[in-house]
Amino acid sequence: MTARRALLAALLLVGATVTACGGSSSPKGNEVVFPTVVTLGKGDIFPAINNQVLAVGDNRVSMSLTDRNDNPVLGAQVHLRFYDLNGPKPALRSESDARFIPMTLAYVDEQSGKQEQQSGDAGVYVTHATFDEPGNWGVQVTVVRDGTSPPPVPFRFNVLAHAPEPAIGDPAPASRQATLATVPSIEDIDSSYPPRPQMHDTTVADALTSGKPIVVAFATPAFCQSRTCAPVMDTVMDPLYAKYKDRAAFIHIEPYELPQLRQSNVDEPVRAMREWNLQTEPWVFVVGRDGRVAGKFEGIMAVDEVESVLVQALGGTPTVTPSPTS
Repeated sequence: MTARRALLAALLLVGATVTACGGSSSPKGNEVVFPTVVTLGKGDIFPAINNQVLAVGDNRVSMSLTDRNDNPVLGAQVHLRFYDLNGPKPALRSESDARFIPMTLAYVDEQSGKQEQQSGDAGVYVTHATFDEPGNWGVQVTVVRDGTSPPPVPFRFNVLAHAPEPAIGDPAPASRQATLATVPSIEDIDSSYPPRPQMHDTTVADALTSGKPIVVAFATPAFCQSRTCAPVMDTVMDPLYAKYKDRAAFIHIEPYELPQLRQSNVDEPVRAMREWNLQTEPWVFVVGRDGRVAGKFEGIMAVDEVESVLVQALGGTPTVTPSPTS
C-alpha cells in the first residue's frame, strides 16, 4: 500500500470515528449529550471534520456533510456550537454560522479561449473556532436545507496541544526545495499542465530574505485523489499571482517526488513536506514580511479567504475579490 493510500485509509477511519450518526442527543434539561459510541446508519445528516488535526488556538475548521445515502450535502445553512467536554458537564465555548465553500473546477472555454470556473460535486463548511485547552471537545451541528431542519447532530473530536504543521505566528521553515535551476526538467517538480515555471524559480529560504510576503502552495494537480483535494492552483494561486505577483512571492511545491511517483507509483514526500510536517495536501500558507506564518488553509478553500490574509500581510486594505462561487 502506498503512503497516499495508507493516508487516505487513515483519514477515512478518522472521519468515521468523529462522525455522529445518532441524529440527536438525549437531553438532560438543556444539556447536550455527546455520544461516545458511533452508530452508523441512523440519522439524516452525517458530519465529518476534514482537518488533519485541530489544536489549541485559532482553527479554520473544515467540515463535510453527507446524507443517509452518502451523498454530499451542498449549500445548506449550517450553525455550529462548540463545547468543551473536559469538565464534568459540556461547556459551550463558541458558536457561529459556517460558510459553504464549493469545490470549483477550472476549465478553458473552447469558443472564447478564456478560463472559466464552475462548481464541482463537493464542498466544505468552514468556520473559525478557538480552543483554549487540549482534550475532548464536541460540536453540535444544526443544518437547514430546503426549508427543513433535522434534529441537531452532536459529535466528539480531539484537540491537540500543538498542531504538527507550523502554527500562525510561527517562523516559516526555510526550505530549499528543488527549483528550475536544480532539476533537468520542470516536470520533475510540477505535475501541472501546463506547468507553472513562475512558481518554481525560487526557494522558500531565498524568498524569506526578499522582504515580501510569500504564498506557498503544497499541491499536486495531477495526482490529487481525495474528495477534499481541491484544484487550488487553478482557483487560488493563479488568480492571486496575476493580481499580486509584483508585491509577493508565489511558490508551488509538489508534495511527492514526481519521478518516483510516475515510474513506480511510490509517493515519497519531498523534504519540504517533512520540514513543514505535513501529512495531507493541499495546503496554502501565507507568510508575512517578518517570515512568520500569517495564515494557513487546508483542503478546499476560497480565493478570497487567502487573499484577505495576503492583503493584511501586504499592509494594505484594497477591495478583496470574492470567489465567484462563494
